Amino acid sequence: MAKYIAMPTDTEQLSELIAAIYDTAFDPDRWPDALARTTQFMDATGATFAAHDAARKEGNPYYTHGGDPALNARYYTETVRFNPALVPISLYREPGEVFHLTELVANDELRRSRLFKDWMEPSDWGDFTHALIEKSGTRFSTFGVAHPLSRSPADEQVKARLGLLVPHVLRAVQISNSMQLQRVELDAMTVALEALSAAVFLLRVEADYVYANPAALQLLADGRLVAETDGRLRPIDADAAKLLREALQASTDLALAAQPVSIILGRHGDETWVGHVVSLKQGARRRAGRHYDVVAALFVHRAEARRPTLVQVIAAQFKLTAAEARVLFAILTADGVAETAAILGIAEETVKTHLKRIYAKTNTSGQAELFKLLLAYANPMVG
Repeated sequence: MAKYIAMPTDTEQLSELIAAIYDTAFDPDRWPDALARTTQFMDATGATFAAHDAARKEGNPYYTHGGDPALNARYYTETVRFNPALVPISLYREPGEVFHLTELVANDELRRSRLFKDWMEPSDWGDFTHALIEKSGTRFSTFGVAHPLSRSPADEQVKARLGLLVPHVLRAVQISNSMQLQRVELDAMTVALEALSAAVFLLRVEADYVYANPAALQLLADGRLVAETDGRLRPIDADAAKLLREALQASTDLALAAQPVSIILGRHGDETWVGHVVSLKQGARRRAGRHYDVVAALFVHRAEARRPTLVQVIAAQFKLTAAEARVLFAILTADGVAETAAILGIAEETVKTHLKRIYAKTNTSGQAELFKLLLAYANPMVG
């Protein structure tokens, strides 16, 4: 394959295009700009980032630039069924690979096809140069450009030029997919925290709070238990403030962070209020800490007498055996099944057996859901 070497006059254009491609990872709405720049860089007449399903003969235009909008729309709803390249792409091309349409379908055959007559020829397109970006089963996505009839079929230098962009498109899509997954998890977590009746603050080690649910914001507005100074959370009571600082420092030490720290914050009206500092550097809780870049959560609630323990509540509600309850709460401070088994002094298979029974009894599908369940039932969460 020919190698394309960017000429000095290309350098600035290529640099700006690569930057535009990475911008799409953080803002997908920037794809039209990236495709317009790609069209210019490739001296093409259009560019697409699209998905197809070879089995269903379906297409989804994520983003397009160039061509006739009506003809493009008709392709994705009708003409796509006559695209002779879908099956060869699905079977014989792998992510990162760059190819011409005329490599998959002979030029003479292509020009006799419905694809050419109904879409390409009226658009003045004679060939496409694509890169396969993602592939799963019969579904795949491509990034590429369209060439005018006068410069078709496309040559090897065109393929090499598009190859300069492909590694960056692959990375941008990977980053975008990862961020989208994190957004879904983060949105779900935020909804859960905002639904709690207890006040919840997510804190960095210096007491900077990066999240406060509605109940926590009410406490801040009231100002009798906690206050904010330069973005940092500060209990009004001096002893409570000192204890919070110490608890946050301890949250970064895995040896000290296994158990929550309780702090008496003071009286609010006729009631005593307490805070519980829970490290987010332990076991399953690390996911929450990673999403919010924090070390601990502070749960604030009214002190209540004779409240049953969390173990008692969960075990009674879901009829857990004593062994199942021990595994349930050990898994929170452990990093997986192996560490839980070591903590409890039992075999890993025994831990797995208890977890399967716990999942069945609590109607959960994994540790993340178990953690949410515990948050919902934990004493600090109850209004």
